[in-house]
Amino acid sequence: MQKHEKKQSPYLIETARNLAREDIGTEPIEYDTLHVTLGGKRLCWVSNSGCGGHYQEDVTSENDQVMLELVHDIARMTSEYMTLMEQAPPLSASGLNLEEGYRALSEFNSVVLAGKMTHYGAQFVTWEWVRERTGLYQGSYYGPSGGVREYAAAKRDFAVRSGLLPASALFTQDQLTEVYRSIHETLDRDGPLTDKRRKALETAASQMEEEVPDLAERVSLSC
Repeated sequence: MQKHEKKQSPYLIETARNLAREDIGTEPIEYDTLHVTLGGKRLCWVSNSGCGGHYQEDVTSENDQVMLELVHDIARMTSEYMTLMEQAPPLSASGLNLEEGYRALSEFNSVVLAGKMTHYGAQFVTWEWVRERTGLYQGSYYGPSGGVREYAAAKRDFAVRSGLLPASALFTQDQLTEVYRSIHETLDRDGPLTDKRRKALETAASQMEEEVPDLAERVSLSC
């Protein structure tokens, strides 16, 4: 009798794609587990449930710890949108075929955030409802090439476009880059700086690092 191979987890496949986009290595998926590698050795693992873990002895440097946190962030965000894709209803509108596979992930104030899976990963779109909610207008597309970055950008666009947040409440990534640079110039100076202010600046810098995944590269390229 021929053995039936177990179908690989779509979540782990997508997570492996998103890690590869950040030049993070992985081993082939086995037993509903994705092992992440760094420098030729295993760093950590991600399970099909979205949970992850690592052996403390495998994290031996500051760089290992930074990469571990990045892997966890990518796995968490991937789990977020893959769960939404699975639970969201199909998006139906005039001129939009159900075969296209778009699902309505969120909606507010006649603006919808939709998503679908492609052969290259997840794609997201924000649209406005028109003609008494029978048609969609002015689609802004994100992905699939950018992975979790595209998902984050689509959520920001949805929040502003729908009026959940005013555009002035959000900084662009270029603005964050310059603020981040200024924070570190302040922290690196020899001038007086209270512990409270230093802590506040360090916390702000950490938040920016989470918001802009390629922040170090942007800072290095910024004049």
